[in-house]
Amino acid sequence: MAFLSKGKKIDLYNLASELRVSVTLEDKIIDLREKITSCTFFQNNEQFVKEMLDNIVDERKSLEIEALKKKIEREDKFLADQRAFELEKLKLQAQNPPASVGNSSQMDSNPMRLDLKTVLPTFIPDKDDISLFLTMFERQMKL
Repeated sequence: MAFLSKGKKIDLYNLASELRVSVTLEDKIIDLREKITSCTFFQNNEQFVKEMLDNIVDERKSLEIEALKKKIEREDKFLADQRAFELEKLKLQAQNPPASVGNSSQMDSNPMRLDLKTVLPTFIPDKDDISLFLTMFERQMKL
């Protein structure tokens, strides 16, 4: 009778159902054990009932393992699909480089910013000629 303690509640419930003992899902483990042990079939064939419980436990464990394998397989497939999508996305980005600077729609959405202090030379009024400075300024603004 100690073998009844190795199964879970669902295993004992399934065993009681197989033995045609009236049980409900609300029954506690102790109630299930008492109902199973009071069954006449159990009293006559204790070894057979033990084997039945072992089979029920093995079947439940194999179903759990199978469900776990399927879950892992689904996760692996999802990750593989995700990697394939990222790879395809990178291939498309490599084939179609971003639009050039001359594209007007690109300039409207993201205007080019220049720091004038770094681009232009400094103008010193005592040393430099204003006409030369303005000519250089015009040329750099055309770039």
